[in-house]
Amino acid sequence: MSSRDLSTIDISDSVSSELEGVIGRQIQSEKKQKKQVSVERALAGSRQLETKSTRQVTRVLFISQESELLNPDQQTLDGYLDVSDLFDEVHILILRKGIPPKNPVLRVADNVWLYTAAAPVWWKIPFAGLDLAENQLEFAGGFRPDMIVARDPFESAWVANRLSKKYHRPSQLHVMEDFSTEEFYQENKHHFLRQVVPFLTVTQFDSVRTATDGIKAMIRRKFSVDNLETLPRYQNYEAMIGAESDLVLKDKYKPMIFFMVYIGRLDAKCNLRVAMDAAAPLLRNPRMGLIVIGSGPESEGFKKRAEILGINSQVIFERKVENVLAYLKSANILLVPDTDFASEETVLMGAAAGIPMILARTEKREDLFVDGQSAFLCEKDSIVMFKQRIDELLNGMGLRRQFIMNSQDIIKEQFFNDPETYRNAYQASIEGALFIDMETEEDIEEELA
Repeated sequence: MSSRDLSTIDISDSVSSELEGVIGRQIQSEKKQKKQVSVERALAGSRQLETKSTRQVTRVLFISQESELLNPDQQTLDGYLDVSDLFDEVHILILRKGIPPKNPVLRVADNVWLYTAAAPVWWKIPFAGLDLAENQLEFAGGFRPDMIVARDPFESAWVANRLSKKYHRPSQLHVMEDFSTEEFYQENKHHFLRQVVPFLTVTQFDSVRTATDGIKAMIRRKFSVDNLETLPRYQNYEAMIGAESDLVLKDKYKPMIFFMVYIGRLDAKCNLRVAMDAAAPLLRNPRMGLIVIGSGPESEGFKKRAEILGINSQVIFERKVENVLAYLKSANILLVPDTDFASEETVLMGAAAGIPMILARTEKREDLFVDGQSAFLCEKDSIVMFKQRIDELLNGMGLRRQFIMNSQDIIKEQFFNDPETYRNAYQASIEGALFIDMETEEDIEEELA
């Protein structure tokens, strides 16, 4: 037993902590026992999902290759909503390469089951998924889910199509990436072998949803799909538009009066080098400053780079900032040369905060911003482009004001900001696939009449 210095702690806190640990282990044990119950047995033993009378019960099967959905704490399609809150009953079939798990089925919530289908080679994965779905979800009463949603136009779509046809269930396809670009097929060797697959799967779906308007336009150009929409989008940044800040960077970092800001984790994937090199000529002016908010294993490397460029006195590294919004509201330009998920969130925060932005070009950003009207979009590694755009904003007060107004309008108009309204819209968008066949039958009846 490990020793503790009781003179440095409150003994009541210690006892409380130990008690919470015992309770926690008991809860985990109960959860483990519940997870090991089969789907059919669990559904037979609990009729709670069948007793809802306020609306029709909706059971959905999602088929995906998104490893994030394997998170035992939360299964989310968009980063905000938990699927357990969207539908009465949810089944998630994950397709992945690897050794088949000993326990391929887990009950992760009262109304959510998680299945993992794996195979040692990628082309066998769809067959493993098909077998698992048929074995686990085909009960005496038929196929359990009311509808099937594929989360990619490749293996997931193939499995969804096969199940949809066999069990006569409506299906919907979600296209979350633009698979028409050369970059998409270069990032994974298997993508090149799979490039013909969407032309065999997409048109098999009567209902298609996309992550962005750009992907929606691509689908419309290449395929004939009647029920094609962009999934609703949510952000919780609108409240930031009217938020006030007491921070005045000009007072905190005298004699600097014009500030550029970079936000991100300083690691090997970080693209801060582009921002520093592009801003270096201007940062030789003592009135200019670059504030770097973030930390990471490459922090010292970037500090040395600032010294080499001769701008170390003008680059301020802020390791920990509690109120990032205050910095955004007081600075003059936000530089986002990164393209990862965290940087996409930074862009939305910057748009709401009302700071002119120079961004590395991504699909999501092109979908939201018009280059030269609401933000500047540059090639990710183009130091020259970033430098030119910094010069334009530095010398264009009117342009900076235009960017602020237009980007804040985007936040207000393009996103849901009320969680409940957004949840209902997201749910309705997916459930729309349930009513396509119904609408078709009504049209036929009208024609016959």
